[in-house]
Amino acid sequence: MKKVVIYTDGACSGNPGPGGYGVILMCGNVKKELSGGEADTTNNRMELRGPIEALKLLKEKCEVEIYSDSSYVVDAFSKGWVYAWKNNGWKRKDGPLKNPELIKELYELCQYHSVKWIKVKGHADNEFNNRCDALAVAAAAKYKSGVSEENNVRDTEYSGVLYEKIFNTDTVFKGRVFSVDVADVELPDGQKSSREIIRHNGGAAIVALDEDNNIFLVRQYRIAADQELLEIPAGKLEIGEDPLACAKRELEEETGMVAGEIKHLFSMYATPGYCSEKLHIYFARDLKQGKIHRDEEEFLHVIKLPFDIAFKMAMNGQFSDAKTIAGILAVKNLI
Repeated sequence: MKKVVIYTDGACSGNPGPGGYGVILMCGNVKKELSGGEADTTNNRMELRGPIEALKLLKEKCEVEIYSDSSYVVDAFSKGWVYAWKNNGWKRKDGPLKNPELIKELYELCQYHSVKWIKVKGHADNEFNNRCDALAVAAAAKYKSGVSEENNVRDTEYSGVLYEKIFNTDTVFKGRVFSVDVADVELPDGQKSSREIIRHNGGAAIVALDEDNNIFLVRQYRIAADQELLEIPAGKLEIGEDPLACAKRELEEETGMVAGEIKHLFSMYATPGYCSEKLHIYFARDLKQGKIHRDEEEFLHVIKLPFDIAFKMAMNGQFSDAKTIAGILAVKNLI
């Protein structure tokens, strides 16, 4: 298991009042800072929220050391109080348990990992604890106006920079078609967050019409959609491959047609929120007979339809594939 060291601290102005937490996570040479807060909270809630948010960032089981200057949090686990509270239905023997939902959430996160709790002296000479304290105080300060940051900032129009800076990336999956990265990012306001990104080489697709304005489509079963879809011919780009060459290849391999004339229409991101796949859409005319050569494990039917019928199907919602709809609509104005 990976070994992760976590420092955490909480702060509150007024107790109850505006509060914040600060966290530092360290794993090998990677170091990450995290902070957040609430407009109306307590110091103990922020001391609990820090390790909760830190443990939620871990994507696999880890050996974790958590350093905190909060006796309230450290003693609850190192002295076994939390187990008695759990057995008593998240109640204390002598009365109600404060912050039971946070204590339960932290307990459940600790059960997944191997966690060791270590008490440190607050406001002393521990650089990481002092840094966490500074992060917590700064986070709490954002709420001192009495209006939550969510209402104070997020409910107003934003006009600043948009760029997010990636400062660490972990590849958590690598397959034949795509890989998956989890990236730590710095947001435009300086706060830290994470992004899950599907990395894909991209693809090329082609709207191919014969001399009678019939369009060539392929019908195939798509397991992610759990249904057969009618699509324009398309395929995945190999690393460094020219999209035009890919489009020509896929047209012949899937339909048996070779284009004498081909034009780039546009390029598009189908799902840019989490996937890097960029699709290049082409328009082909002057078709000649070539030779079908389907990829291994590729099973499809070639369908030829009058383009006017295909256009009506696109307008009536009879296509479910985004690249097909976009390609057909783009070609409508060219013929």
